[in-house]
Amino acid sequence: MTLDLDPAVPGLVDLLGDTRARVVECLRTASASVAALARELQLSEVAIRRHLQVLERDGLVSAATVRRRGPGRPSAEYTLTAKARRLFPDNSAALANELLAFLEAEHGRGELRRFLRWRAERQSARYAAALDGADTVEQRTEALARVLSEDGFASTVATATAPDGATVLTLTQGHCAIKAVAEAHPEVCAYEASLFKQLLGGRLSRRETIAGGASACVCHITPADPVSR
Repeated sequence: MTLDLDPAVPGLVDLLGDTRARVVECLRTASASVAALARELQLSEVAIRRHLQVLERDGLVSAATVRRRGPGRPSAEYTLTAKARRLFPDNSAALANELLAFLEAEHGRGELRRFLRWRAERQSARYAAALDGADTVEQRTEALARVLSEDGFASTVATATAPDGATVLTLTQGHCAIKAVAEAHPEVCAYEASLFKQLLGGRLSRRETIAGGASACVCHITPADPVSR
């Protein structure tokens, strides 16, 4: 038997490989044990465990011990994580765009901007809490990258020295969890960059965004205070 992958997720095999993509597809609707996955995919339990180990390492599946009625040992069942579920189609972006379009059409662009400012303020409070205790711009940027990654923006930080000797931090967001919304409403990116500058301090510039057609959103931050080593 061959499990057909959802045609709406054409990149799943490219991202995970054929077998792991099929494991993820199996777990899409319900959790399953190693034995159940082995039967479904017609593979050995040893092979299934190997693939599950990779998926668990990458944060795509998690295991929970399940006790069943009757004799026998408790068994582990695997389920997809929130990170894995983001690999599948999601129509929430279309709904969000419709809501923003309705808000602008009914109440004007000024009200749309007021909403975006309100959203930025809420994000600012949550991100500021995550940055609490980070004293330098470098530490704050690393902390911001961690919380952005938790939110689905796959963020990393690199440090370099400019020709004038200044330290430059590069915050790269390799994925945009709100790409469709940001494409339709570029103000979202502008408010986000303003929020980053407020949280991090120093000088910040961002000329590349995924919504604008780049492969990543890239911020360059030049600390105004010395960066600790």
